[in-house]
Amino acid sequence: MSPYVIREGRRIEVETLDTGIVPKKRREPFKAQWVKLPRRWIEVLRRTKSASTKQLAMEILTEVFKREQIGGEIVLSATVTKLLHSTRMRAAKELVELGLIETEQKGRQAIRVSHVYYYNKNRE
Repeated sequence: MSPYVIREGRRIEVETLDTGIVPKKRREPFKAQWVKLPRRWIEVLRRTKSASTKQLAMEILTEVFKREQIGGEIVLSATVTKLLHSTRMRAAKELVELGLIETEQKGRQAIRVSHVYYYNKNRE
């Protein structure tokens, strides 16, 4: 069945022309297939009972790997973490208290990870 358009009350058949022009395909965003999980992070994260803190930790490690490949800074936005604001803030604070990351925040902007500790802070 061919598509039609209506012009001045009359139905007109429309043909599709093949111009040979192919629309550009959008490049898929970078997705890490795997990330490194430092043993220290495993040991430290065992101390927390919060699933949100563990989820945020995994997202941070994914972002670290991604940033090593494409550059940029780690921003803990709702889009990246898929966590509510209050949950994200509490989980980030707990990761700082556990000594796994350092963060910075300017005003009401999203939290940025300024440093990730793979080893004990005293050794770095």
